[in-house]
Amino acid sequence: RAALAREAMEFWNEAGLEAFAERFWHPDIVWEEPVGFPDAATRRGRSECVRRMRERFSLLGDVELKPVDITVVGDRVLIEAVVTGEGVSSGVPTGMREYFVLDSDGPRTTRFREFLDRDAAIAALRED
Repeated sequence: RAALAREAMEFWNEAGLEAFAERFWHPDIVWEEPVGFPDAATRRGRSECVRRMRERFSLLGDVELKPVDITVVGDRVLIEAVVTGEGVSSGVPTGMREYFVLDSDGPRTTRFREFLDRDAAIAALRED
């Protein structure tokens, strides 16, 4: 699972959001955005998740994911990553550390929980 997570992040960086979502997200994926993000909510379905992610990234242009650490517990994966982009109009580089807890059904993610806090992500990783 860790190797698949690394492969998926590399694919994101090479192919972009839409191709990534088609290949790695289940059509009925559920994405729980982090508390504190503007308009954060639980999104359902691949097309809705892609639409929202495109909306969030609209000011950053191409976004890259740089894995820092990947932890696997059973069928669940915790990815610690640095998410980077560059302001579309300003050209100013930006980045932040995020944590993603993924549940999957084979090679596709069925539930994607996004966290800004490492401890909260670790707690979610260990939930039943």
